[in-house]
Amino acid sequence: MAISNMQAIKQSNYSAIYKLLYTNDKLSKQLIAEQLQLSLPTVSTNLQDLLQYGLIKKNGKFESQMGRRATAYSINPTAIVSLGVEIFFDHATIVLINTHGNLIDTSRLSLMFNRQESYFKQFGEWINKFIKEQKLSREQIAGIGIGIQGLVSNDGQTILYGKILNCTGLSVEDFKAYLDYDITFYHDADCVAVAEQNQEQSNQDAIYLSIGEHLGTSIMVAGQIYSGQNGRSGTMEHVTLDSHRGRPCYCGKKGCIETYCSLSSLLVDNESATAFFNRLSQNDADTMARWQTYLDYLADAINNLHMFVDNPIVIAGEIVRYIDQSTINDLAERTRKITAFPDDHNYLVLGKVTDYAVAIGAGLPKIEEAIDNI
Repeated sequence: MAISNMQAIKQSNYSAIYKLLYTNDKLSKQLIAEQLQLSLPTVSTNLQDLLQYGLIKKNGKFESQMGRRATAYSINPTAIVSLGVEIFFDHATIVLINTHGNLIDTSRLSLMFNRQESYFKQFGEWINKFIKEQKLSREQIAGIGIGIQGLVSNDGQTILYGKILNCTGLSVEDFKAYLDYDITFYHDADCVAVAEQNQEQSNQDAIYLSIGEHLGTSIMVAGQIYSGQNGRSGTMEHVTLDSHRGRPCYCGKKGCIETYCSLSSLLVDNESATAFFNRLSQNDADTMARWQTYLDYLADAINNLHMFVDNPIVIAGEIVRYIDQSTINDLAERTRKITAFPDDHNYLVLGKVTDYAVAIGAGLPKIEEAIDNI
């Protein structure tokens, strides 16, 4: 029993030192000992072990007014990496992120989604080729996160509801036949929320309104996705504005916020978001009129969401590429005019992740899991 307890203490010190370095740019041996209240010999032994396994590195010297300069230690950001994937109906995108969640590289595969063996085979070959080209060892890869348009089981292994891609019942086992890695599904809107919080380096409670081709919403509480008992909390894109006479939604109902506030609802057939916002910048009359109507609908939706959860609302997703703080200010003013309660502060926030938000957000939990297990 005494030996077991000693091993546990050693493991705890090893983990604590790594995690302290993870949350700091760089630290000296002395600072680590002081912050963790450990002896210098204990810190030295664990630093040597972490160096041996490649988890940390020496990072120069600290400045000193007298005597020898102390060696600086920091984590090795490529010792642990993960792959995040976003699946669309006609293509998939993959990102490689390092331990800090920073983007290393990306790849895109044109491939129509279907649940045939041929799809999973091509998908697996593409990712395995990407891993080989990146010269990644198996030990480096924390896992693969897949962001997908659908409700996901609590264990991340099954799609419970996926009407957009017709993927209800899809299992990670379908992919594992060609990918021998730890794989987890994540709801795409949740991925955007995770990516935004990582960018902000905060754990604020907030609603994340992800606006892209489709609409997605996610609730974060104390730095964690709040998904509820059956994984449906936060799916406010299917709250209805007019359930009897409203626009038809892919879910089968009418008047869902999705049909008024997604980019698809803003654009006409064969029109891209880039083309729309280019015309908007040129003050095209028809485009400006559509934009004003869209902002009114979006303000209605935001006001309703804020009634549900009285926390900041972050406007995120693809739309962040095209708008700026002036749009947020405009929406704040519109919501103030229609809210039932006086608002003396602006609760709207513009997201920061302009590219690969879903894929990055799908990869980040794998990094966190790996760090927790050190």
